[in-house]
Amino acid sequence: MLRTKRIQMITTLFFSYFFIVCLPVNAHHGGVSTAFGPGAPIETASPMTLGKGRFLLYERMEYVPFRNRDNAEPENVDTFTFFNTLVGFGVTDALSLYLTLPAAIKEQDSLGKSRGIGDLEFMAQYGFKYGERDGIRGFYQNGLEDTQGARHTMDDLKMSLTGSISAPTGTTSNRDDFGNKFDIGMQPGFGSPSFSLGFSASRLMLPHFTLTADTSFRTFSKHNDSKAGNEIRFNMAGGYEIFEKQDGFLSRLDIIAEANLLHLTKDKGEEGETDHDSGGTILYLSPGVRASFGKHVSIGALMKIPTWQDLNNESVQQGSEGLEDYRAIVTLTISF
Repeated sequence: MLRTKRIQMITTLFFSYFFIVCLPVNAHHGGVSTAFGPGAPIETASPMTLGKGRFLLYERMEYVPFRNRDNAEPENVDTFTFFNTLVGFGVTDALSLYLTLPAAIKEQDSLGKSRGIGDLEFMAQYGFKYGERDGIRGFYQNGLEDTQGARHTMDDLKMSLTGSISAPTGTTSNRDDFGNKFDIGMQPGFGSPSFSLGFSASRLMLPHFTLTADTSFRTFSKHNDSKAGNEIRFNMAGGYEIFEKQDGFLSRLDIIAEANLLHLTKDKGEEGETDHDSGGTILYLSPGVRASFGKHVSIGALMKIPTWQDLNNESVQQGSEGLEDYRAIVTLTISF
C-alpha cells in the first residue's frame, strides 16, 4: 500500500539525445519523463522508483500552437497535440521498467492533419542515493523508503540512472489533403530507433521545498540516410508543498516552477550534408501545479513558455522549438 509522499523532487538538469527536427515544418514529437506522484515535477524527470511489485499508469497530453510566419505561407505548421500512455512496473525497489505508447495529431495549414500512433519506447530506471543506512553514510541502492509514496528526508540525495530504446513502430506514411506524403516532421512516428541515457537527482532542501535535477542524452539512427540533430536538455524545477491533508479528498497540493533549457544540433540530410537552417537553443520558463487525491492518484499541469531562443537562421524556421506560443501539458498518474 502506497504511503503519501512528504515532499518529492522538482528540479531537473536534462541531457537528451533525441529525434527532433528544427526545419520549417519539423518539430518536437513529444516525450515522457519519469516524473509521477505527489510533489513530483512535470517536465523534469524524477529519480524516484516505483518500488517492488508496484504498477504505474500514466497519461500525458501536450498541446503546442505555433506562431505563423509570412515566409511559411500558405503551409504554416499550426498545432501539434501529443498523447503519451505509460505503463510502469517495479521489478525491485531499485529497478523500474516502463513502456510508453505515444500518439500524435499534427495540423498544417492548407495541407490538413496527420494523426496516428508513434514509436513504442522501452525504458529502465535504476534508483540509488547518497545517505545514511545502519549509521553509515555512503551510496546505497533504493530501498522501500526511497520509492514512490515514501517521504523525502533532508539527509538523502536521491538519484537515478535511466536508459531507453524505441522501436520504429509509428506511422510514417500519412499524406496531406492533396495526396502528397507529409514531411517526416509531420509524421506521428520517427521512422528509426532511438537510444537514450539519463541521470536525475533530487533533494529536500527545506521542510516543504524540494529541488530536482535531471540530465539525459538521446540519439536516433539514420532514416533514409538522413539523421536528425541531437537534443540536449538542462531542466531545473522547484516544488513547494502548500497543502497536505492525508485523509482528505485533496490530500496534497504542490506549486511547481521549472526552467527548461533545450539545445538542438543541426540535422544531416540524405547526402550527409549539414542543414544550417536547423537547430538552436531555447529556454522555457514553466509554472505548474500538482494535485494529489488520496494515495494513488495525482494530476499535474504545466505551461512551458518560450522565453529566449537563439536559432540557426531563425528567419526561415517555422513550426519548431522556440517558435511556439506555448506548450500546455496535463498529466494523470495512477499508482497501485
